[in-house]
Amino acid sequence: MKHSYIRFLAKANTRGNQKSSLIVVLMCMLVIALTVISCFTAVTQNAMDNYKNDLKARSMSLEPWLLPITDDAVKAISNVEHVEFVDDTTGIGDTCLFDILDINSENETLNINDKNIKDKKSTVYVCGLTEHEKKEVIAGESLEDSPEFSCIVPSLFYPFEYDDIKPENLDYIDGTSLIGKTITVKGYNNNLEFLYNYNIDGALGNEWAEIPSPEYKLKIIGTYYCTPSKSGFFKDIYVSRETGIKMMEMAFESAGIDLSDDSMIVNWWNNPSLHNYVVIVDEIVNSSYVFNQVNSMGYSIANSTNWTIHESTIIMANLFSTAGTLLIFALFILAVIMLVQFSITSFNERKSYIGLLKAVGYKNRQIFTCLCYEQFSLTLIAFLIGGSFSAVLVAITNHIFKHGSYQTLVYIIDWKMFLTYLCVSLAISVLIPFVCQLIALKRLTKIQPKDAMNNM
Repeated sequence: MKHSYIRFLAKANTRGNQKSSLIVVLMCMLVIALTVISCFTAVTQNAMDNYKNDLKARSMSLEPWLLPITDDAVKAISNVEHVEFVDDTTGIGDTCLFDILDINSENETLNINDKNIKDKKSTVYVCGLTEHEKKEVIAGESLEDSPEFSCIVPSLFYPFEYDDIKPENLDYIDGTSLIGKTITVKGYNNNLEFLYNYNIDGALGNEWAEIPSPEYKLKIIGTYYCTPSKSGFFKDIYVSRETGIKMMEMAFESAGIDLSDDSMIVNWWNNPSLHNYVVIVDEIVNSSYVFNQVNSMGYSIANSTNWTIHESTIIMANLFSTAGTLLIFALFILAVIMLVQFSITSFNERKSYIGLLKAVGYKNRQIFTCLCYEQFSLTLIAFLIGGSFSAVLVAITNHIFKHGSYQTLVYIIDWKMFLTYLCVSLAISVLIPFVCQLIALKRLTKIQPKDAMNNM
């Protein structure tokens, strides 16, 4: 029997089937759930994984506000269970704000948005890495073994001032386009502001200091991945620990501070027991344990890590990983039950019809193929509708998130990921009706040509 006849019968049966609309709606919902919900689950879970693995998310500040942090103290804290490292953070910290004087290559100043960067108020935070901190790059070279006065910039770079603390619609600069250029910076409003600790007759404390800032020329050698779920910001550029220390020493020299005198700033700089440190734990879940242990030793340690993910991301990750998974599972089970029931009911209701097909020469294999065509045609319609709706929904949400605040960038769905889940949903949509037909196949073999006379 020709396949064209089988397809014709399948189409005729589909049009006459009163339950076709229900099956299309159910399978359409399953396709949407498998694509959209799965994509958002993957995106938010990836953000959580990035956050948990980030060194800043596993670091807690340790300050000499209660007790000086001597070499013995560092050794004792390092021996606490779940502590990986205790790093000195003295140098250029992530609170040092700088004005950008220019970004140039071979004396040619960079133009951004058809306007010279000097014509815009632009600032950046220069962040010095700690001893064990590494910042992976997505292009160019990393800061490991790099020459001094090199830096890496964010993949999403926006150094210009903005009005809202939650900037929206920022025209980010591609950080990779800056590799090989030199950025010249100077302390904000020509001054370098930093916090230093002191010990006066056993009284520990800290104060802010402000000194004149020299100019710094930093060669851009690489770009790191800038995302709301990892430490780093679109105004953060990173330098090595050695460069950060050199920058501070240059500032002292420019301000006329002699590192051999006995001032409080010099005493802080030359005395490691007055420095600030970070305690880096092996996993973020062990932060509370480490805090309790170090706190019981009498030292001042922060009860939270130095980097926290946006609360909405945590809520979204929990929502999609639990409620989303349950919804997909419920729709999947419901689809299987409905299609199995539909297949069995179809065999019972079409007993005389199937008997007639056998009487005129159709074989079990051909009738089974005809019924599969019927199911597949409904599935294909549902997939096209559900897939199209999912694509439109993702396109709309991506546009909203892309032009929203910096934090919403974490929810943008990569189209390659979407197509992957779309293919998975197609495979599942095809597999479910086929398996359901196989389950009901036994009833097909029991129907005989004589059953064509039943119910007539």
